[in-house]
Amino acid sequence: MKKIFLAILALLLALSSSFAQTHEAGGLFGVGFEQKIVKNFHFSTKGEFRFNQNFTHFNRFKLVGSFDYAFWKKRFKLTAGGSYLLYNQVDYWENRGRVFAALGYTQKIRQFALSYRVRVQCTFYDEVHGHHKYNPKTYLRNRLQLEYKFIDKPVKLYASGEFFLRLYKKSNYFIDEVRTIVGVSYKIDAKNSLDFFFRANNEVQVANPQNIYYIGISYTFGN
Repeated sequence: MKKIFLAILALLLALSSSFAQTHEAGGLFGVGFEQKIVKNFHFSTKGEFRFNQNFTHFNRFKLVGSFDYAFWKKRFKLTAGGSYLLYNQVDYWENRGRVFAALGYTQKIRQFALSYRVRVQCTFYDEVHGHHKYNPKTYLRNRLQLEYKFIDKPVKLYASGEFFLRLYKKSNYFIDEVRTIVGVSYKIDAKNSLDFFFRANNEVQVANPQNIYYIGISYTFGN
């Protein structure tokens, strides 16, 4: 009886944990511009609209600008930039700012490309509508991505996994989100391309974790 009771208790705890999670769908729609400045040095900017709550709620607008420099046969890339984020908090609009820096490495093997990127980002929160216990919030992001480019075709497949390491709480560093992306990129011509992708944002090791699954479309133009 004791073993049965413990088994039932373990099952109830597992069920309660699963019910505490939230699952929903959303959409991401973006437009980006890329411009070569000098050899191996580029500027890029992108605007993105995000919807959640099963596509019924406009959640966020993000505007990003960054510079990147490629070196050592373009295998390494340094990136630095900033973002403006406007959040729809139902009864008010919240402004946020973000700065980031990243280092990436790419290794090409025939039609495949395997890349790793480490990025530090710091987000500053608006204190007008309330106090944030931690402001700014800093994360260390680690992303591993695999690409496959078809020979003589303007199509590229890609998949990536990324985890967010929380740094802003000094006494308790841990991973609180995992992001997975699977997509296809279609190059219309030398200056225009389209991306179609599926993205899963899954919170972990936090109370009441959210799981949001996005369908995204992104258009990029420039040199």
